[in-house]
Amino acid sequence: MTTTTESAKPFFDSAFWSAVPSIVWVLLIVGLVWWLRAELKALLSSLISRLKSGGPIKVGSFEIGPASGMVAAPGDFSNEDTRVGVYIDDGIRAKERDGLYQVARDVMLVHRIQRSSQERQLYDILIYVIPHKGASLAGVSKVEYFFGHHWGNKIYPSNDRSRGFPVVTAAYGPFLCTARVFFNDGAAVTLSRYIDFEMGALTQAASKSA
Repeated sequence: MTTTTESAKPFFDSAFWSAVPSIVWVLLIVGLVWWLRAELKALLSSLISRLKSGGPIKVGSFEIGPASGMVAAPGDFSNEDTRVGVYIDDGIRAKERDGLYQVARDVMLVHRIQRSSQERQLYDILIYVIPHKGASLAGVSKVEYFFGHHWGNKIYPSNDRSRGFPVVTAAYGPFLCTARVFFNDGAAVTLSRYIDFEMGALTQAASKSA
């Protein structure tokens, strides 16, 4: 005696195959987010910091936070500037700016940061001096750095002219650095720089991707 049965249904019916593209896209997105998790975390941290500081964030036509709307274009010497508040200096500010160069003898205080190698510190900081264009450090004999009471009010001298009289430290927060620059002719001048961590998020992202 023989019996007949209905045709066996395929293991995966047409509904499954129609859903495959959506499943693949979801898996690709999840994989991409996992692969870029460090960069996305750094970006989110940077966005939060910028919002806390009141800075504007703009993506396309969407903008968060206040915006000054002011753009200073180098070489834009137009007599008719339509931007609100922009006006030509009467010479006082230019003289004041040139005076700062003269007082410093064209020696500028700068710094770099990277993720700290020390416990309980956020960044390692390299602080040094560079000459303004056309100048040199040939007339500098030494630089003495001072960071304040968190460093025990100690003064740190640097004599390595070939590397810009550098000093290296570590910190968990921004601070003011003063540098006493001594010249070969016996003169000295004090420079100052606020050692900020504003580029910290980008530095961390770069170090993680390296």
